[in-house]
Amino acid sequence: MAVLTRTQILDLLHELNTELAARNVVGQVQLAGGAVMGLVFRSRDATRGVDAVFEPSSILLDAALAIAARRDLPDRWLNHAVKGYLSDRGTFDSFLELDHLRVFVADARYMLAMKTLAFRIGEGYQDEEDVRYLLRHLDVARWDEAEAILAAYYPLDGYPPHALAAAREMLERRQK
Repeated sequence: MAVLTRTQILDLLHELNTELAARNVVGQVQLAGGAVMGLVFRSRDATRGVDAVFEPSSILLDAALAIAARRDLPDRWLNHAVKGYLSDRGTFDSFLELDHLRVFVADARYMLAMKTLAFRIGEGYQDEEDVRYLLRHLDVARWDEAEAILAAYYPLDGYPPHALAAAREMLERRQK
């Protein structure tokens, strides 16, 4: 998967708008994952793809494929990988409004919940760093505060035990 910087992602979103304009379609993209960590929080320099849900899905996928071909990007630079982590209580903020594309981003609390739910460990994954950043960004100091945020989006027993333990340990280390 290609590594995309904040500037490249913004350029791709503008190019997606141009593609949609040529098709006379207005689309909507809800971003999550590493793209939000880089675009909104600027907590990382790059991400391996743009995880999102989008409508109209087939038209946006076709437009993204056209851009991928022109820019020599992987076909799935814009992908639905985040679908498995969506909560019906998820909250998104408006980020970018173009004539044919509306872009929304998961807010910080929702990102914390999704990143904790995903919490992959190993080379190439940044979930641990993202959770640590989001806890600081949200000024969460105690486990009960973190637990309340997490429970607002998903049942607590749905989170991987290792993710909850890691988040709790991050907070304990900050208190020392």
